[in-house]
Amino acid sequence: MAHRALDFHALLARRRSVREFSTEPVPFQVIAEVVRAAATAPSGAHKQPWTFCVVGRPELKRSIREAAEAEERINYGGRMSEEWLEDLKPFGTDWRKPFLETAPWLVVVFKRVYEEEEGHKH
Repeated sequence: MAHRALDFHALLARRRSVREFSTEPVPFQVIAEVVRAAATAPSGAHKQPWTFCVVGRPELKRSIREAAEAEERINYGGRMSEEWLEDLKPFGTDWRKPFLETAPWLVVVFKRVYEEEEGHKH
Protein backbone atom coordinates (compact mmCIF):
# COMPACT_ATOMS: atom_id res chain seq x y z
CA MET A 1 0.00 0.00 0.00
CA ALA A 2 2.82 2.42 0.86
CA HIS A 3 4.58 1.63 -2.43
CA ARG A 4 1.38 2.32 -4.38
CA ALA A 5 0.97 5.61 -2.51
CA LEU A 6 4.53 6.63 -3.45
CA ASP A 7 3.92 5.66 -7.09
CA PHE A 8 0.69 7.66 -7.11
CA HIS A 9 2.45 10.73 -5.71
CA ALA A 10 5.22 10.41 -8.32
CA LEU A 11 2.62 10.24 -11.07
CA LEU A 12 0.79 13.34 -9.84
CA ALA A 13 4.05 15.25 -9.31
CA ARG A 14 4.73 14.95 -13.08
CA ARG A 15 1.45 16.66 -13.99
CA ARG A 16 1.80 20.00 -15.70
CA SER A 17 -0.64 22.68 -16.75
CA VAL A 18 -0.97 23.05 -20.50
CA ARG A 19 -0.74 26.57 -21.85
CA GLU A 20 -0.51 25.76 -25.54
CA PHE A 21 -3.25 24.05 -27.47
CA SER A 22 -3.21 22.28 -30.81
CA THR A 23 -5.48 23.40 -33.61
CA GLU A 24 -5.54 19.82 -34.94
CA PRO A 25 -9.11 18.66 -35.50
CA VAL A 26 -10.50 16.23 -32.93
CA PRO A 27 -13.49 14.07 -33.85
CA PHE A 28 -16.58 14.93 -31.81
CA GLN A 29 -16.87 11.25 -30.81
CA VAL A 30 -13.54 11.52 -28.97
CA ILE A 31 -14.66 14.61 -27.05
CA ALA A 32 -18.02 12.97 -26.28
CA GLU A 33 -16.26 9.94 -24.75
CA VAL A 34 -13.94 12.14 -22.69
CA VAL A 35 -16.94 14.06 -21.35
CA ARG A 36 -18.79 10.80 -20.64
CA ALA A 37 -15.76 9.64 -18.63
CA ALA A 38 -15.62 12.94 -16.71
CA ALA A 39 -19.32 12.64 -15.91
CA THR A 40 -18.65 9.43 -13.98
CA ALA A 41 -16.50 11.22 -11.38
CA PRO A 42 -17.71 10.50 -7.86
CA SER A 43 -19.79 13.07 -6.03
CA GLY A 44 -21.66 13.34 -2.76
CA ALA A 45 -24.76 11.13 -2.74
CA HIS A 46 -23.93 10.30 -6.36
CA LYS A 47 -25.63 13.54 -7.45
CA GLN A 48 -23.04 14.57 -10.10
CA PRO A 49 -23.94 18.27 -9.68
CA TRP A 50 -22.48 19.39 -12.99
CA THR A 51 -23.43 19.84 -16.59
CA PHE A 52 -20.89 19.66 -19.40
CA CYS A 53 -21.34 21.69 -22.58
CA VAL A 54 -19.15 21.03 -25.61
CA VAL A 55 -18.64 24.08 -27.80
CA GLY A 56 -17.32 23.87 -31.34
CA ARG A 57 -19.11 26.71 -33.15
CA PRO A 58 -16.53 29.41 -33.97
CA GLU A 59 -18.88 32.32 -33.21
CA LEU A 60 -19.71 30.91 -29.77
CA LYS A 61 -16.04 30.23 -28.99
CA ARG A 62 -15.33 33.86 -29.96
CA SER A 63 -18.02 35.09 -27.55
CA ILE A 64 -16.57 32.93 -24.77
CA ARG A 65 -13.09 34.28 -25.49
CA GLU A 66 -14.32 37.88 -25.40
CA ALA A 67 -16.08 37.34 -22.05
CA ALA A 68 -13.08 35.52 -20.56
CA GLU A 69 -10.64 38.18 -21.72
CA ALA A 70 -12.80 40.96 -20.31
CA GLU A 71 -12.75 39.23 -16.92
CA GLU A 72 -9.01 38.51 -17.14
CA ARG A 73 -8.25 42.15 -17.97
CA ILE A 74 -9.85 43.02 -14.64
CA ASN A 75 -7.81 40.30 -12.91
CA TYR A 76 -4.50 41.44 -14.37
CA GLY A 77 -5.45 45.11 -14.01
CA GLY A 78 -5.78 45.13 -10.24
CA ARG A 79 -7.80 42.22 -8.89
CA MET A 80 -4.68 40.02 -8.57
CA SER A 81 -2.06 40.93 -6.02
CA GLU A 82 1.40 42.04 -7.10
CA GLU A 83 2.79 38.83 -5.59
CA TRP A 84 0.41 36.74 -7.70
CA LEU A 85 1.32 38.68 -10.85
CA GLU A 86 5.01 38.19 -10.10
CA ASP A 87 4.45 34.43 -9.69
CA LEU A 88 2.76 34.33 -13.11
CA LYS A 89 5.60 36.09 -14.97
CA PRO A 90 7.67 32.93 -15.66
CA PHE A 91 4.68 31.43 -17.49
CA GLY A 92 4.26 34.38 -19.84
CA THR A 93 0.50 34.50 -19.36
CA ASP A 94 -1.65 37.57 -19.51
CA TRP A 95 -5.29 38.45 -20.11
CA ARG A 96 -5.19 37.31 -23.74
CA LYS A 97 -6.75 33.84 -24.32
CA PRO A 98 -6.51 33.13 -28.08
CA PHE A 99 -6.62 29.38 -27.47
CA LEU A 100 -10.32 29.73 -26.64
CA GLU A 101 -10.90 30.27 -30.35
CA THR A 102 -8.19 28.08 -31.85
CA ALA A 103 -8.78 24.92 -29.79
CA PRO A 104 -11.10 22.65 -31.79
CA TRP A 105 -13.50 22.20 -28.85
CA LEU A 106 -14.16 23.90 -25.54
CA VAL A 107 -15.67 21.91 -22.70
CA VAL A 108 -17.53 24.23 -20.37
CA VAL A 109 -18.47 22.85 -16.96
CA PHE A 110 -21.45 24.31 -15.15
CA LYS A 111 -22.22 23.66 -11.49
CA ARG A 112 -25.80 22.53 -11.02
CA VAL A 113 -27.09 24.19 -7.87
CA TYR A 114 -30.54 22.65 -7.91
CA GLU A 115 -32.30 19.47 -8.89
CA GLU A 116 -35.49 19.11 -10.76
CA GLU A 117 -38.07 17.36 -8.65
CA GLU A 118 -40.37 14.97 -10.40
CA GLY A 119 -43.21 17.03 -11.83
CA HIS A 120 -41.63 20.38 -10.84
CA LYS A 121 -39.21 22.68 -12.63
CA HIS A 122 -37.20 25.30 -10.76
